[in-house]
Amino acid sequence: MPPQIHSRVLIKNFLTVFLPLSALVGVVIGTIYYQQVQTEQVLLKTNELRKVDLETKVISGDFHSVVSDLMVISKQNELQRVLEGVNGQQQALSQELLLFSGYKKLYDQIRFLDRSGKEVVRVNFNKGEPAIVLEEKLQVQAKRYWFNDTLRLNQGQVFVSPLDLNIERGQVEQPLKPMIRFGTPVFDRRGEKRGIVVLNYFGTKLLDNFNQAFANASSQGMLLNADGYWLKGAKPEDEWGFMFPNRKNRTFGQAFPQAWQQISQKESGQFQTAEGIFTFTTVYPLVEGQKSSTGAGQAFAPSQNQIDTKSYHWKIVSWVSPETLTTKSNRFLSQLLLLYAGLVGLTGIGSWLLARASVNRNMAQLELRQSELELRKLVEREKILKTRLSSQIRNSLDLNTILSTVVVEVRELLQIDRCQFFWCHQEDESTTLELSQQACAPDLTEPLGCSPIQNVEALSEAAMQGNLLCFDDIATDSWLDFKSRNLLVTLGFKSLLTVSVQTQSGRLGVIVCEHSRALRPWSDDEVEIIRGVADQLAIAIDQAQLYNQSRAATAAATTQAEQLNQVLHNLKETQAQLIQTEKMSSLGQLVAGVAHEINNPVNFIYGNLTHVSEYTLGLLELVELYQQSNAHSTPEVEAHIEAIDLDFMAEDLPKILVSMKMGANRIREIVLSLRNFSRLDEAEMKPVNIHEGIDSTLLILQNRFKQTPGNAGIEIVKEYGDIPLVECYAGQLNQVFMNLIGNAIDALDSYNSKRTIEEIEAKPSQIVIRTQLRNLDRITVKIADNGPGMTEAVKQRLFDPFFTTKAAGKGTGLGLAISAQIVTEKHNGAIWCISEPGQGAEFWVEIPINQSSKLATASTATLSRI
Repeated sequence: MPPQIHSRVLIKNFLTVFLPLSALVGVVIGTIYYQQVQTEQVLLKTNELRKVDLETKVISGDFHSVVSDLMVISKQNELQRVLEGVNGQQQALSQELLLFSGYKKLYDQIRFLDRSGKEVVRVNFNKGEPAIVLEEKLQVQAKRYWFNDTLRLNQGQVFVSPLDLNIERGQVEQPLKPMIRFGTPVFDRRGEKRGIVVLNYFGTKLLDNFNQAFANASSQGMLLNADGYWLKGAKPEDEWGFMFPNRKNRTFGQAFPQAWQQISQKESGQFQTAEGIFTFTTVYPLVEGQKSSTGAGQAFAPSQNQIDTKSYHWKIVSWVSPETLTTKSNRFLSQLLLLYAGLVGLTGIGSWLLARASVNRNMAQLELRQSELELRKLVEREKILKTRLSSQIRNSLDLNTILSTVVVEVRELLQIDRCQFFWCHQEDESTTLELSQQACAPDLTEPLGCSPIQNVEALSEAAMQGNLLCFDDIATDSWLDFKSRNLLVTLGFKSLLTVSVQTQSGRLGVIVCEHSRALRPWSDDEVEIIRGVADQLAIAIDQAQLYNQSRAATAAATTQAEQLNQVLHNLKETQAQLIQTEKMSSLGQLVAGVAHEINNPVNFIYGNLTHVSEYTLGLLELVELYQQSNAHSTPEVEAHIEAIDLDFMAEDLPKILVSMKMGANRIREIVLSLRNFSRLDEAEMKPVNIHEGIDSTLLILQNRFKQTPGNAGIEIVKEYGDIPLVECYAGQLNQVFMNLIGNAIDALDSYNSKRTIEEIEAKPSQIVIRTQLRNLDRITVKIADNGPGMTEAVKQRLFDPFFTTKAAGKGTGLGLAISAQIVTEKHNGAIWCISEPGQGAEFWVEIPINQSSKLATASTATLSRI
């Protein structure tokens, strides 16, 4: 064949083979490209749905954990003792909250505020360390919206604020500090609302966990509030638009109007538009009993209204941009084009071999990508599990909570039917297994009624020895004996994985993973994950036990110290009471003896003065008759009449007798007052006239408030009300009046010694005594002076034994302590003081008319004047 023809045929044959082969390769390459793009989009959408669902669980779990911490703090014994007014408990509560804040490291502030909005205890967490705020730096938060919203709640309800930025002094705090405030009202043992407990939860923790799920991902994770504002977005300058006036228009709806129309109207979903792929869901963190409100963008603005649990929600949005989608597909297309160019350049046989190799290679690449994707999912799930376990260990040292979290997370991670945790106990030669926590798949039609480790002795013995057991197919596994294998198959088990948990403290547990619906092969990676979980769980168990031991030791030491302090306090009070009782008993006996001895001669004198007056008048009349009948008396008589000044004597002698009678009557009144004050003959409680006791006390003390050349005097104002007889120990109650009026006189004398005569004349010293009937079942005695008043620190210690503000030798500090005991313990009443510096002092004594009707409170109280 001529060379030219040979060449033409060769070219024709080549073209005949090459062109169809080239077209076939082109079709194959195009098909592969289309399938790859579709597969990647399906995998991408599935992955985004999983991420969004995972974030929903993380947020709900964080809220549940914070609410649990809030309820634990609101039930603290130290907090209840603070509400009951037990001394020293405020410091104990501060120390308890300090330890709690140090363990958690999740709360910017932990606070207890009273009903007025004043902070009683506050613990801050700054620069990684908790600190107790000093009393002088505590603030009043009565105008904050979250305080008023929380205070309106009932017992057991929880207020949760919106996630916003912290505001200090009317401005957004810099650097930005996202915050969620959890609050609940606090009630004392009588059911009275006494204030609120507030936790300022670091919103940064929640947002960091949110970012972690979308780290190193091709999608952009966004967290939106109900109005479409970014709480977490792609650009920091777009976030927190509702907190800044210049960002009011920076919303998700403004940036993606078409997408926002679907997201705002649906609970969850996934769709693709020209703007990319959007995957979203709605998070409802609040549960029943929890309340929220609209919040406030200003420091002291109130919330506009309260919202229910369904209105408090966020939107979790995952966005895959069009550029991300086209970048992956374009990269793969360029690779296929290069491959196509290489295939076209080969000869017929080389082209066919290359095409077949290309198909095989593409299939191998697809399988490799699938394997890498599965491995990446497993690693990511392992990372999330360890992160959640670590977070749970940090957030809660409660052992049951940790074990519950472990079994739930392991079951969800491995997607098995059931996961259990058992405690292993060995006594002598017997072994017992105690089920602690378990988690089952919610879609099981017939939940398993027993555990294999409790029914097969070989499994329990292996668990006690710390062995790991892995059965992919129980029915064919050779490790089990025939009897055990048949028993497990009969009970419905197909696959089983057990791993022991050995702690440093010697406690032994076992994690059991079970599958009954189908065979469940256990990969090496899954076995290593379970081993890692067991090691981490052992550490958590040891930490929880150490924490419980520390709390028990602290509680025992605190209890012992409180008991010693109480014994010492009771001993001092008893000693003071014995001294005061003996002194008052001696004084009463002395007063009664003096009154008795004086009373007899005074009665003799008073009774004979009437006869002396009659005799004297008769003699004077007789002398006058003698003078009239004997007009010429002797010089001696005249001289004697002039010497004794008979006319003056006749005029003055009746006046002297009248004065003597008045003096004798005055002595009788004084003796009667002394007997009325001492009341030694009235050892039993009986109805008496309170006004008589007060008058007797004033009569005894009258020399102290009368005006003298060296004393300006004190005016006594009595404003007695119409009160009935009161059932009481009259002598003891008179001691109370003596102490209170005597203290008022001492305060006014000391006050006057520091004032000029002009100041005293402008504001004379005065003691006002008022009595009144209250609620028909009790009476109130008020003793007020216009002296210098007293400070809050002095008021707090007024009724403490041995506390006095008088100079050395002027007072023992027992008067008010004994008075308080007489009023509260002997008469079931109450005594308190109202005073401010420069405003004088007023003491209130309130007792029941009949001792069968006790007052609601039988303790001393100190109030400030309003």
